[in-house]
Amino acid sequence: MIKRGKGPWPSGNSEVAVKKWFISRVADGLEESEREPVASLCLDEVTQMSKGARITSDYLFPESVLDILAVIADEICEGRPVQYILGSAHFMGLDLVVREGVLIPRPETEELVNALIIALGSDFGGDILDIGTGSGCIALALKKHLSRAALYAIDVCEDALTIAEENARKFNLDVGCSQCDILSETPANYFDVVVSNPPYITHDESSSLEKRVRDFEPSKALFVEKHPLEFYEKITEVCLGNTLKTGGVLAFECHKDYAVDVKELIEKSNGFERVELIVDLQGVNRHVIAINKLN
Repeated sequence: MIKRGKGPWPSGNSEVAVKKWFISRVADGLEESEREPVASLCLDEVTQMSKGARITSDYLFPESVLDILAVIADEICEGRPVQYILGSAHFMGLDLVVREGVLIPRPETEELVNALIIALGSDFGGDILDIGTGSGCIALALKKHLSRAALYAIDVCEDALTIAEENARKFNLDVGCSQCDILSETPANYFDVVVSNPPYITHDESSSLEKRVRDFEPSKALFVEKHPLEFYEKITEVCLGNTLKTGGVLAFECHKDYAVDVKELIEKSNGFERVELIVDLQGVNRHVIAINKLN
């Protein structure tokens, strides 16, 4: 049974009236700049039609759809991320399944994947390991764009792996998923590329996070127990212990405040011949890509 929303209701059932009503209804839960794009996303998802298709067909929103939109708006105002409400998140052309057990994919992670695709080239056919895969967004996007590559994904969380495997089946993308705690275990195989967007937020920072992140997204995917570089140190150590093949590529997404520290950490390991710091589209230090020494 569909949970019914509560009034007030829009002044009409047209595209303009319903969108205006929805934007007004989510005002208490979203910044002004977020309201219009979230409204567009929700209207598209609930109707399973694009705005253009609705306008062309003179679509009028039935009461049942208004009920669903009202419930969605109420949940947004309670702080729940819209991606969890809708059960999906868009990432590099993939409409991924997401639930509370996985981190919501971010646009800056798309930038890391794009940088890797450019660095590797479309004909790349080596083995890639995604550490802390979550929804599988990195591994699946890489497999989609580098079809000849062999993709492997690990995560400490069984729930996350279940969702990653569900997404792999949904898009018919061959990604091998397995459970592994990188802080205490070493992957059995050797890889040409290791990529990771690991936890990097300290618990001291939790009060500065948005409520929808702090209260809903999985703490294991967000927080470190010791210090911000905990996972970067361990993954770099594991890579230099032969998990990363000679001449291989290591790629990290980083906390904006610690990306330079990650770059210096890798450089000081003396295991890489080139370490590049990448600035994201917001002008923030965000990614580090390193090439393993050839000998």
